[in-house]
Amino acid sequence: MESDCGCDCSSGCSCGGECTGSVCVPMDEGSFRSESGAPLVTARVGEGGRVVRVSGRQDVRKFLCELGFVIGARVSVVNENSGNMIIEVKGSRVAMDKAVASKIFFTPSPPDTAAGGA
Repeated sequence: MESDCGCDCSSGCSCGGECTGSVCVPMDEGSFRSESGAPLVTARVGEGGRVVRVSGRQDVRKFLCELGFVIGARVSVVNENSGNMIIEVKGSRVAMDKAVASKIFFTPSPPDTAAGGA
């Protein structure tokens, strides 16, 4: 459903958030949406799943959202080294430190759908 501001989020912009062009990011501090999950920083190389929550300050959530870390997006850990991680999301690889990765929560995919990438 397209909202009045042109984003494709289902909130219709009644959430009071800031539209990033594809989803509205709530303006209040905390986290946006969905269920609980494990922090992405706990995943091992090769593990992945679906994003269920993004936490942190509003500017951090907006930044991560613009990189593709939105609810339902498929993510996987490509590499980890010296406190940094390379995460695959929506066909792109994003490097970030573990402090940022700890703001992204995911639910693991079953082994049969996680194998072979996305």
